[in-house]
Parts: sequence; structure tokens; C-alpha cells
Amino acid sequence: MLHLDERWTRREFLKLIGRAGLLSAVPTLTRAAVALDSDTVRISILHTTDLHGHILPTSDYNGNPDCGGMARCVTQIRRWQQENPNSILIDVGDVYQGTDIGLRSKGELMIDLFDQLKYDAWVIGNHEFDWGMQPFQQVLQRSAMPVLAANTVLEGRPAGEFPDAKHPFARIQPFILKEVAGINLAIIGVTTPGMPFWLRPEFTRGIDFQYPVEPVRRAIGRAKTEGADAIVLTGHMGLKARSGGDDFANTVTALTSEFPEASVFIGGHTHQPIPSRLINGALFTQADHFGIHVGRVDLIFDRNSRRLLHQEATCERMDNRFGFDPVVMSRAKTQLAESDRALLQPIGELAEILRARSRPGVPSDIEKLIGAAIMEALRERNVQVDGAMHGVFDEKANLVAGSKTVQDIWNVIPYENYIVTAALSPDEIKAVIEEVFTSHERRNLLGFEMKTEGRGYDRHITSMTLDDGRPLDRDKKYVIASNSFDSSSAGHRFMKLRALLETPAANCTLHPLQTRDALIEYFRRHKVVHRIADARDWAIAA
Repeated sequence: MLHLDERWTRREFLKLIGRAGLLSAVPTLTRAAVALDSDTVRISILHTTDLHGHILPTSDYNGNPDCGGMARCVTQIRRWQQENPNSILIDVGDVYQGTDIGLRSKGELMIDLFDQLKYDAWVIGNHEFDWGMQPFQQVLQRSAMPVLAANTVLEGRPAGEFPDAKHPFARIQPFILKEVAGINLAIIGVTTPGMPFWLRPEFTRGIDFQYPVEPVRRAIGRAKTEGADAIVLTGHMGLKARSGGDDFANTVTALTSEFPEASVFIGGHTHQPIPSRLINGALFTQADHFGIHVGRVDLIFDRNSRRLLHQEATCERMDNRFGFDPVVMSRAKTQLAESDRALLQPIGELAEILRARSRPGVPSDIEKLIGAAIMEALRERNVQVDGAMHGVFDEKANLVAGSKTVQDIWNVIPYENYIVTAALSPDEIKAVIEEVFTSHERRNLLGFEMKTEGRGYDRHITSMTLDDGRPLDRDKKYVIASNSFDSSSAGHRFMKLRALLETPAANCTLHPLQTRDALIEYFRRHKVVHRIADARDWAIAA
């Protein structure tokens, strides 16, 4: 318990510990001090990000099980809301894609949960568009809360200025202005400008994604005009995982440098837990992914002047210390049961273990299987292909022998990527694969045999034939399949591939078939699946 000398006022005490830096060092001291001071008010911003449809616990990237999930996050959120009723609740994007239940409900269940839990707003993430514009517009229409993305241009109109109030795009706003305990707080939302480098153009038709500095400048000006006492930035973007800083998709340092009046930047997208960090003098925080952490920002204001005195942030790990929120579980019960039944459906047998890892330039067992499944699925649809380029999501995750279910295939391919085909010359194929080598990304070309020189990723192709040994015709085009993510540059990594596919000669075609579904079909068609040695075995397997 804190004791105050009678000669001190509560305000003097708060200012003293603030100058001493104790507020940042001891968050509980902050809350105790604010409780003692009737001239201050504390506003809490509670935030989730990158839930990716995870209502129940999952594993983190280190393989630790039973962590995260929205149901646990809400348990902690309710505790914080009880502690401080002066709270705002937001999500920072990538809301619903990533689980069977998210796909099954086309995102509507997650939005319904947000509505029921009275989220104040959610920010658009890049994976909101993985199923195309129609499902995205449907969740916009369903959302009772504002959807934030100040740097979007909607059919030529900036966010917040869409003329048709009944159109789903009218739900997208640059910011919300919330009056909490007499303080007007503006929360400006932005989304990553990297969308065109992950998504095919038809998936975001009607929306353009701008570099966010000027849109944020406009939003801050408008928010101040409308009476904002403080500015909070929140964006579906973060810091580069290893080096920090910005890239084509993440502009946190640019925004915090350009707008020092922003009190806090609440981030997302890069799947990192960052409880509290100073960037250009601004407080940055990010609550990880899949609900493995949930975040809280506390802003302390002088009640009379409405001036911000202090800010702090924290993230809480959602492990088995936290139970599941009963409201979330009750609302999602039926859909969770349906999803469980679907994921447990048997699809066939795997005769032997398939390895996910291989030497650079050599397709792994799982890559060969995915390539065979893609090519066979296309041929079943009367689309002739010569090869397929694909990688694995997790090189540590082997596919063990035995009975396989739909869930096993979700573990291999967790994202919904559609199949894309294009006609490329041998020289163009060579340029694409050498770009893959230098990018340090693990992708391999199935259906062709290559010889290279150089070591590791510093390699060049010296010769290339079809897998059956036939030489390539330099004047002929060969049809290559890839997924929609890679065809859009795989996040700025395969820009040569992207440029080639944009030429009319490539005849680039998006097929209404997901890579995951092609692999599920393959198991169901063959019933017993064996390791594939090379492309010559594909016809035998078929």
C-alpha cells in the first residue's frame, strides 16, 4: 500500500514518480498512483492481432502446445475491463483466415464474436482478402463496428469518403474518435501497403493500398479538427523480425518519425510479441499472433487539461493458466464441432514417412508430393502442365506414415493459395529459378531436371531437361504451375516471376482450385500414397 506524506498532494506524488521513471518500471505503481489521484484518468486500449481464426489454443512457432486462442484472450480482456472500465478494445488485422472454422464460416463467425464482445474497431489485414472480394465485402457488411484502413482508396475515394452509405466499403474508415472519461482519443488505423506483392489483382479489385504517410497526415488533421486530445496509431504492420526497421510492407519507423504527436503505435502482421519498445520516441507494442499474447496499453491523462502524462504497454502470454471465456465457447460451440468432424475425416493412407527438409535445389519428399498433386489435379481438369514450383511451410514438420486426415493436410498447407499456370520459355524458367536461389526462399521446380554450379544459394543453372531426360526446346513455351502467393512475387521476393506473368505471352491463368484441396483430392484418389522418387513416377502413381 502506498502512503503519502501529508505535505504532498496526490498530483505532486504522481508527477514525482513520473519524473523518476518509476511509472514505466513498475506498472502496478502507475495504477496505484492513478487511483490515488482524482485529477488523472487512465484509459486502457486492449488489443488482439493476427488471430487467424484461432478460437481454441494452438502451438507456437517453437512447437510449444496449448497456447493462445481467442477464447483465452477474452478471459484476460474481461479481467482488464473489470479493473479499468475506461477501456477500448481493438483488433489489428488478419482476423479470420487460417483455420477450418474461419474458412467454413467465410470469416463471419469471428466478426460475430467481435460484435458480441463489443470490439470498438478492427483493422484490415492482408489475409482478409485470401478468398477474394466477395467474402471480404460480406464480412464488412456484417461488422457492426468500424473497420479501419486510412490508407485505402475505395473505387477512387479515400477511406471515409465513400459516397454510397449502403455499400460495404462505406464501413471502412480512417479512424475512430472515442470519448472516454472526458478524454477524446483518436485511433487511426492503417493496413500494410504490401498487398499487391502477396495477392493477385482480382482478389482486391476496387481497393488500392497507399503508402500510409500522407493518409495518416490527413487523418491526424481531421481527428484534431474534430477535437482529439491524443492520437494513437494502429496498423497491420510491424518491425522486420531480425533487423527491425521498415520494408515494402511495414512502415512503423517512417510513421513514428513523421508523426511524433502519436502517443503509441500498436502493431501486427509480423507475428512477434513486443510488449514495449521505443521507436523514434514513440511507444510501440505488438501482441504476437494466434492469440498467443494479448496486449494492453495504458494512457494516463490529466483530467483537467486533458494532457497525456504517461503511457505504458504490456503483453500477457495466453497459456493454460487462463480458462476459456464461456460466451465465446457457447457462441462457437456448434461451428467448432462441425469443424472438428470435418478435420477428422480420413482421406487415405501414407505408406512411408515424407521428409519436409532437403538440400538446397533438391525437392523434398513433401514438395514432390505437392507438385504431383497440383499437376494431377490440373490434368483431371484438362489443363496440361509440364512442371510445378512449390515449397513447404514448415521444414521441421515431416508427414509421418499411417492414416491421414484433412487436419494433416491443413498442417502441411495452412494458407489458402490458388493454383496459377503460366507458359514460360526455358530461359524464363531459368531466370525464375535462379531468382529463387538468390532469394534464400525454399522453392523447388518439379518436372524438370537441373544441373547447377556454385554453392548454397549462390548457384546458377548450367543445364536443364525434362525429368525424363528429354532436352528442352528453346523456342517452346512450357506450362508451369505455382500458387497465387508466389505468382504475385511471394512478398517482393520473386519480382522476375511476377513481371513475367504480367506479360500477355505468359497467358497467366488463375484456376479456382486451392493447393490444399489438390493435395486432399490426391490422397482420396490414390487411397495409399507412396514416396515419389521423381516426375517419371507421377504417371505410374496416377
